[in-house]
Amino acid sequence: MKDPKKNISTIIKSIRETKGYSQSYMAKKLNITQQAYSTIEKTPENMSLKKLYDIAELMQVEIITLLGIENEYVQNNFNQQGGYAVTKLINYYSVEEKDSLDERLILELQKEVNFLKTHIQNKK
Repeated sequence: MKDPKKNISTIIKSIRETKGYSQSYMAKKLNITQQAYSTIEKTPENMSLKKLYDIAELMQVEIITLLGIENEYVQNNFNQQGGYAVTKLINYYSVEEKDSLDERLILELQKEVNFLKTHIQNKK
């Protein structure tokens, strides 16, 4: 059985890192010290519900995403070379699931690289 506290810790850290936010940045925005924020990520069971809502708002995700009830969230990326892009991120619950997803992502990226190489060669 999965430890829900570990999932919340992993989810919060994963989303924070995906967004490029440091612990110091999060702490500053939440009006707490970096050490206090680090403690939140390590032991989320000691965090108040209000603080969880504040973190969700700061990260622009639903609170159910942080709780692991919703397994994925969509991050909108504006101004991507004049266009609009959406990134779908999936929360990881185990090393095996993450490794499997990483392998699939690597294969997809390799296909894209090969396609682009072929396209560039055909242009020459």
